[in-house]
Amino acid sequence: MSLDDMDQSLLQDFLTEAGELIEQLDSDLVQLENVSPDESSDLCNSCFRALHTIKGAASFLGLTAVTTFAHAAEDCLNCLRKGEIQITPDVMDALLRSADIVRDQIESLSNGEDPSDGPQDLIDLLHKLASGTTSDSNEEEQTAATQPINNDLPGETLDLPAQKVDLIEFMVIDLQDYSKQLDEVFEKIGNDGTRHDAAEILTEIADNLIKTADFFELDALCKVVKLLDRIASTIDECPHNLLDEVIIRLNAAKFLIDDQTEMLGKNRALHWPLDTFVERTEQLCNHQPLDPDITGKHNNDIQQLLILDQVIEENASANATPEQQTIAKPENGAAASSSNDSTVKTDTQAATKKTVEQTIRVEVSRLESLLNLVGQLVLNKNRVLALTRNLRDSDTSHDLNEEFVGAAGELDRLMGELQVSVMRTRMQPLAKLFDRYPRVIRDIARMTDKKINLQIEGKETEVDKSVLEQLADPLVHILRNSADHGVESPEARLAVSKAEIGTITLSAEHQGSHVRVAIKDDGKGLDREVIGNKAIERGLTTQEQLAQLTDSDVFRFIFEAGFSTAEQVSDLSGRGVGMDVVRTNINKLNGSINIQSKKGRGTTIEILIPLTVAIMPAMVVGVGNHTYSVPLQSILEIVRPTEEAVYSINGQQVMRLRDSVLPLINMRHRLNETETDNGDRFAVVVAVGGQTAGLVVDRLIGQQEIVIKPLDDTYTEGGPFSGATIQEDGEVCLILDVIELLKHSANLGQEKAAA
Repeated sequence: MSLDDMDQSLLQDFLTEAGELIEQLDSDLVQLENVSPDESSDLCNSCFRALHTIKGAASFLGLTAVTTFAHAAEDCLNCLRKGEIQITPDVMDALLRSADIVRDQIESLSNGEDPSDGPQDLIDLLHKLASGTTSDSNEEEQTAATQPINNDLPGETLDLPAQKVDLIEFMVIDLQDYSKQLDEVFEKIGNDGTRHDAAEILTEIADNLIKTADFFELDALCKVVKLLDRIASTIDECPHNLLDEVIIRLNAAKFLIDDQTEMLGKNRALHWPLDTFVERTEQLCNHQPLDPDITGKHNNDIQQLLILDQVIEENASANATPEQQTIAKPENGAAASSSNDSTVKTDTQAATKKTVEQTIRVEVSRLESLLNLVGQLVLNKNRVLALTRNLRDSDTSHDLNEEFVGAAGELDRLMGELQVSVMRTRMQPLAKLFDRYPRVIRDIARMTDKKINLQIEGKETEVDKSVLEQLADPLVHILRNSADHGVESPEARLAVSKAEIGTITLSAEHQGSHVRVAIKDDGKGLDREVIGNKAIERGLTTQEQLAQLTDSDVFRFIFEAGFSTAEQVSDLSGRGVGMDVVRTNINKLNGSINIQSKKGRGTTIEILIPLTVAIMPAMVVGVGNHTYSVPLQSILEIVRPTEEAVYSINGQQVMRLRDSVLPLINMRHRLNETETDNGDRFAVVVAVGGQTAGLVVDRLIGQQEIVIKPLDDTYTEGGPFSGATIQEDGEVCLILDVIELLKHSANLGQEKAAA
């Protein structure tokens, strides 16, 4: 089947789910390599289930290339979870490479291309890993699997389309999981305090089972699970004297589901005469007692009760195991779980809780359109507020003015709530990025023969989707640099009395309207002298200027294009190579980046980014005959400089601000505005990434919510503008690029000092 002939809605659902599963698989595989054997079981099962789900869905859609390759990787994972092969670096390399192949296949599908077959050498390796250390028992299972089906087994051979036959194994696993969940639910039904919640969970399980039975056209199984749903809907009002009988029939239904599950694994389907069983269960659901001769005779033997009810008749005796034939009625109305089932773990209990779907998938384009509309509303709100102020200054009546002011205030409040709500629809946790990076560090450690532990903190921190996307590449650059050139080899670390395993910490936290992301390593750190000499060699500074610079200022040279102090630049990274790209991308986010490092002790790189880049508060200022916007997130304070506090150092105007000296940037000169006689000028103190300066402006107009409109690169390249917005009066107002202004001021100061 070609992609054009495929149901596009089904394909899109597959791509969405498979993309999430492959990311989870990648993360779980990296964790699997680092946990103890006792903790590996759950991770193995999670990895297997993720790949199994992708394979099953791909098979259903007829995606042969994905199905074939995923099946080979699944076989290897299956042996791993059974303990037939051990977790080794080579095994994990093969499985991680397999995850990459499946990811590439999914990406091809999302691009409208047919996925390519998996590399044959990897498929052969996966088969070799799965079969090379397979136990004798598994070989017997494989041999048995190739033998003809035993037609003497009860039931009849399944007659399903090829696409559904491929999903039978997947369904059997689901039925086994639901069976374990039912044990927990039945125990809760026997307790007055938990019966209501258990009934809700049972309803959800029954609904899922009904869908499964309908899909595979298993009429007998469908009848049984519909009885579960019927019992769940009436169990709350069930009289106590009938509760034991209801629980007996719940266990009877579970027995039939388990029996059917076992036979489905052998490609067979059972059929039972269920009329009597259904009739008597309905009688109990209607709160009508059964005939005493029936209920009193075999209360302690569910198997006999089923036979009496003609539920399984001939099939029951042929298929029931000794354990199933001796299922006892639970004491005190609590259902007994199967003797072969282990105690259900806490995570299984959590999985069975009633969870009504609370999310829907929405196309990103719709959210973008919604955000644009909110932006237009913000602009119109500003216009209404301005008109309200103008009306107040006119000759209109006081009462009318008050009504307009009240309406405008309410509009302002509602728009603020709407803006926040829309922004939240675009917020995503940084976990979507952070969960990718253990794999990055693991691969670099393998390639460089290093031992590195990546610690992640605050990955639940949320940022705007656009910020998340633009942050991905910078973080990869920095992490690669830290792992490749920051953290030393085990031998080098031991030689300086460090732990053999290096540590990189990736953390995130909210700071007001910003998010702070920090990458910290305990490696060899940056060498001020080496970086300084390289900067002099490249003509970025002089020896005299270098002596006046702080360590942070010197370390910023690594953000210059092509700047590197690495003696040998590896394929992975070079300390500083690509860091100019990092700075450029962070600048596009209106963010800042700062470096702190101590030689021999490690480096910390801090990135400060706004939560969103679409709508933000700003201070509107006047310079000459025009108005400009300064992002509020960059402003520390606003002061009015006196003549006594302002003086010049090496041609650079500065002012004393408490205990510090603040460089001043005359915005009239910087923006080529007309000189005025206004003596009441203001200094807007801004700070980004450790750099601080005062922007000297003529007027303060006030704070506004501004909607950022992008400008052509011709206008934003090198500053001093990062975009534009529309003011209350409908005029265009340019947004000042604080980062570029500070950078230009620092370069100008160095040039004047050199002169």
